Amino acid sequence: MQAGKMKYRIEILEPVQKRNSFGETEQTYRARGTARAERVKLTGVRSDEVGEHFPDYSVRFNIRDAHVVEENWRVRQLGGYEYTVTNIIPNRDRGMLTLICERVNL
Repeated sequence: MQAGKMKYRIEILEPVQKRNSFGETEQTYRARGTARAERVKLTGVRSDEVGEHFPDYSVRFNIRDAHVVEENWRVRQLGGYEYTVTNIIPNRDRGMLTLICERVNL
């Protein structure tokens, strides 16, 4: 592991269920802290669904395995976009986790 490659800072967001004033369940996200990350891959494609064009961005981050993160959580690149973690690939030899993420359309 080379610490110099971890030049991005991401905020880890955990989903939280809470009830609003009408008794409905809302999903919000609570910050769990920040982590240094290495952005391994960034891709952007355009998908065509029912005659409409949609941008589709995905990114892979490497973070240290000491950080707690689970699938379907979100990460926000500080100064950048917010992503949903779709898959986590552990790399025990390097002491890292690879987060495969898709951008959230807010």
